[in-house]
Amino acid sequence: MIKMKVKERIAKAKSTISIRIYKRPLIYIIVLMILINLLILTVAAFIALVIDSSYTSFIDAFANGSVKWMLSPNAILTIENPQTLALAVGVLITGLILFSGTIIALTTNAIKDYVQKKNSGSGKINLDYHIVILNWNSKVPELVSDLLFVESSDVTVIILADIDKDYAEKQIINAIEKTNHSKSIKRINVLVKTGDPLLRTNLEDISIENAKAILIMNPDQHESVIKDMTKSDLFVIKNILSLGPIEFINKPPIVVEIKHIKTKEKILTLGKVVKTLHEHDIMPICFDRRLGQIIAQTLIENHIEDVYLSLFSFKGSEVYAISNVTFDECLKEHSHAIPLAKINNQLFVLSPNNGIKNKKSVHTVKPLKLKTSKLTEKANLSIYIIGKNNKLQFILDSFKQYEKIHGSRFNATWIDENEIEQLVNTLNQSNEKATILLLSNEDQTEDSLDANVIHNLIFIEGKLVNKNTHIIVELLNPKNDVIVKGFSINNTIISNKIISLLLSKLALFKETAPFYEELLTIAPNENNQDDQSITIHQANSCLKDDFPIVFESKKQLIESIYQSFDKSYMIIGYLRDEELIIIEGDLHNKETIEIREDDLLVMIKL
Repeated sequence: MIKMKVKERIAKAKSTISIRIYKRPLIYIIVLMILINLLILTVAAFIALVIDSSYTSFIDAFANGSVKWMLSPNAILTIENPQTLALAVGVLITGLILFSGTIIALTTNAIKDYVQKKNSGSGKINLDYHIVILNWNSKVPELVSDLLFVESSDVTVIILADIDKDYAEKQIINAIEKTNHSKSIKRINVLVKTGDPLLRTNLEDISIENAKAILIMNPDQHESVIKDMTKSDLFVIKNILSLGPIEFINKPPIVVEIKHIKTKEKILTLGKVVKTLHEHDIMPICFDRRLGQIIAQTLIENHIEDVYLSLFSFKGSEVYAISNVTFDECLKEHSHAIPLAKINNQLFVLSPNNGIKNKKSVHTVKPLKLKTSKLTEKANLSIYIIGKNNKLQFILDSFKQYEKIHGSRFNATWIDENEIEQLVNTLNQSNEKATILLLSNEDQTEDSLDANVIHNLIFIEGKLVNKNTHIIVELLNPKNDVIVKGFSINNTIISNKIISLLLSKLALFKETAPFYEELLTIAPNENNQDDQSITIHQANSCLKDDFPIVFESKKQLIESIYQSFDKSYMIIGYLRDEELIIIEGDLHNKETIEIREDDLLVMIKL
């Protein structure tokens, strides 16, 4: 019985030691080396006491003998006893091999592990007031590259996703190189950390509590888990819940990319019913609906996409909010801001940067009284849509809204890919004016994105001879834009680029969200008008003065258009020779600005 108990205790002790070793192998090795060295020193002290009469006791032999030989090698030079000298040399060599060698090996291994951790993005990263991107998809590189144009030089972005760090960094560098911007990736501090965004330890490792903005990207997993919810949307909901217990210092906006519009309702409900989310500023955005509206507008006016890209990007002027300033006060006094809309107590303006939007100066040039024509936005189009994704229904819905507002007719027809040849033959025979929209399949893997568009484009280009047919393609991967440049395409809509730009805008300037909501919503008001929408008209179709019309300053141009159109429109730029020119800089500076008859005026309906 006693023997069994002893065996059990020995087995339990061995198990405990094994667990300790597994959890802390480094500490185990250090302790083991110390014990071995102590044993060697003890044995050497006993031997020294026996062979050398100069030592009076074991303690004397241990302290002034073996320990001294190991720690102070020069001490062996004073030893006269040959046997003691041999023993001392043996202790010194053994100590160098076991102790010093072990320490060097452990130190080298620790440095190696540290370097590997940093190269792989592992370990704690102490950050403050940074932008956090959770999850990875093909939009992330474009999003990061646009942040190069933020005025601040201390922008720090950290990406936490289940992605290979080297692969992600190469994708980001490729996107940055396309911008031809002078800033380098090192200057904006882009960090990639491989890990699961749902794990609290991984979130703490990126100092998420100190973030100034958080973007939860949709992983683009399109399988449905339940009705009206994809695996992607379920994952971002989990991301939101994982952020709930975190006490944020800077109260960052949490911008969430979702696929289904019904997921927005679910997330807003989460914010109300989950206690840990009450204090968090969560902004779920269904970009497919927004993109559907943008694509519909681009089909009607192919320059509209360029305007949106300019407004969403940090390159040049963008939209900012000003509090407690009226529309007319800004128009009269502000030298670097164009008023665009008033929502509640916020005035939204177009300005080169956030720091200069409130700058004022005196402007004495009076506006010109221009002769105008009534602006008409009616258009009758035959549109054939090939391909299917989440944006399709939103595109069709947008056309229906346009028909209500403008009294136009949009014959939008979805064509199955098996019927493309029949469509091309019909268009060739009828020679009718039509537009073909090629939608990209979202269900493809990242390296196969836009495959269906490229495939269909090759077939159509090879068979279509009707010169009255325009082709517009939607691409998801911005890298494929260069690939399709050689085709006879009237416009290329890069969906992921538009989304990434708008994401970064909302994350850094969350107060502008109401403006973009109104701008991108196609819906009639009580007067059956679509307020706060972009409209593009050729100058000679809406102005009846002699061209070119010359203005003494940019502000005079702005005020002249504003006053002449009964304060219903605000000009923000114009297109000349296919180049978009946004009105920006010092609006009060005296300089000659001319509008030519074939210029396309870009205006926002007030």
